[in-house]
Amino acid sequence: MADSTKPENGSKYEADLKRNINDLDLWDDDISDEILSSYDSDILLMPDKKQRTNKEMTVKVDIKVSTDQLARHGTPLERFRPGYLWVSDLTKQNWCEQQLYYSFTMSGIIEVNPVVQKVMTEGSNLHLARELAVHDTVPVKVTSNEDIWAIKVINLLNAVQGFLNGVTLAREVPIFGAPFQQDVFFVGLIDELRFDPESYNIDLLELKTKAFKSPPSKAQKSQHRLQVLLYKKLFDDLVKGNLSKETVAKHLRLDLKRDFGEAVSLELTKHLVEFQNLDGLLDHLFQRMQCLTCVSQLHIEYVHQESKQTLYHHTEDYDDDDLSNIFEDYLKFWRGQRPIAGVDIEEAWKCQKCDFADICEWRAKKSEEYSSKNKAKIK
Repeated sequence: MADSTKPENGSKYEADLKRNINDLDLWDDDISDEILSSYDSDILLMPDKKQRTNKEMTVKVDIKVSTDQLARHGTPLERFRPGYLWVSDLTKQNWCEQQLYYSFTMSGIIEVNPVVQKVMTEGSNLHLARELAVHDTVPVKVTSNEDIWAIKVINLLNAVQGFLNGVTLAREVPIFGAPFQQDVFFVGLIDELRFDPESYNIDLLELKTKAFKSPPSKAQKSQHRLQVLLYKKLFDDLVKGNLSKETVAKHLRLDLKRDFGEAVSLELTKHLVEFQNLDGLLDHLFQRMQCLTCVSQLHIEYVHQESKQTLYHHTEDYDDDDLSNIFEDYLKFWRGQRPIAGVDIEEAWKCQKCDFADICEWRAKKSEEYSSKNKAKIK
């Protein structure tokens, strides 16, 4: 079976970051969807281990700061991210944009939920087990941002070269790019790519774990659809040659001519890829990517955490126009071009376990609007 196929020439590299190095930009590996997946309706009905008191709620209300006041200090992209976004930023935004904003500006009031923490841990463990079934991990010491990104490029290059050598499966594949010519850079981590050597088709699969056997909610499906659509867009852009190394350097603030550290250079040599810097390594990656085909199908698999059984499997159709419209609207938030938007009334159930419910301006605004409408109806 394809799942048991191991790459013939490659190990997955993880950067073992030296603790004395400052100002290194590390990316989120997109495991945060486990947090959002845990907030399904079944978990929302479970009681909190610790009930909020009136005193705690009052303290939270007292620290409220208006979004207008905060916006004067720069756009969300400028204030909260190092020049680029993670794919998980958009999936969180899809869940609730207001919650995402508060997670940046009011993170000190987030309460640790043991139930959610357990779900996150179990989900991460399942992801890791699947990854280790395909490839080993090798620690590599890094000394600069350029080294860090060299490791990411090597991991992607190993998957690409594996496919060209007849390997049929790759997991935890880094991906990046600047889609739709919007001058905003994104990074992410694809759970799984499946390659058919005969047809040259590539399928993309995203794994989601569930603590309960209930079907994924409409809100979860919306998140996950956005995630796989954006992954396909980033991957296909590389296949089509739509990303330049100059764009990479600009958004990640990298020096393409800076020599790699000793450990990174050694690993490159071990795998017969001898480049001294990102300038040559990125050229090589782009050339190899263009030997592949675009992603053919998009799959989302929902697995029960305890039994490890597949509960549901969905195939998503790619819609470039739909993704472009969503993308453009979401970027308006990151650029500070429109007000923050919370959830619609149909998804108000999301507020039940939100750490920011007591201070949420959007929630208060909507409550006042519906109260006014009801009073008007009575009159």
